[in-house]
Amino acid sequence: MGLVLLLIGAVLVLAVALVGLAVVLTASAALGLATAAASRKLPLRVRIALLLVVAAAPGAALVVALDIGGAWQSAAWALPFLATVAAGAALLAFEAHRRRAPRIPTPAWPVRNWPAAGL
Repeated sequence: MGLVLLLIGAVLVLAVALVGLAVVLTASAALGLATAAASRKLPLRVRIALLLVVAAAPGAALVVALDIGGAWQSAAWALPFLATVAAGAALLAFEAHRRRAPRIPTPAWPVRNWPAAGL
C-alpha cells in the first residue's frame, strides 16, 4: 500500500510541476507579445533591445520566488527568457512580413488564356 501512495504522490508532484511550467511559459509568451505590441511606434533596434531587457524579468522572478539554485538555475532563467523572446520575435516577424510589399503584384484583372479564335 505504501508503494502505491508513493507513486500517486510522485504523479501528483509531476502534474503540479508541469502545470506550473505551462503557466510560467504562457505568461512569459504573453509578456513578449505585449512588449512587441506596445512598442510599435519605436524603431526596430529599440524594440529588440526592449524585448531582450523585458525578457530577463520572468526568469529572474522565477529564480528569486522559488529560491532555485545550483544546476537548475540556468534552466529556470533560460526557459522563460526564451519563451518571451520567441513570442516577441514572432510578432515582430509577422509585422515585418505584413509591411513588406509583394514582389510580384497581383493583376488588377484576372488573366484568361482564351483559345485562338477561328482556328
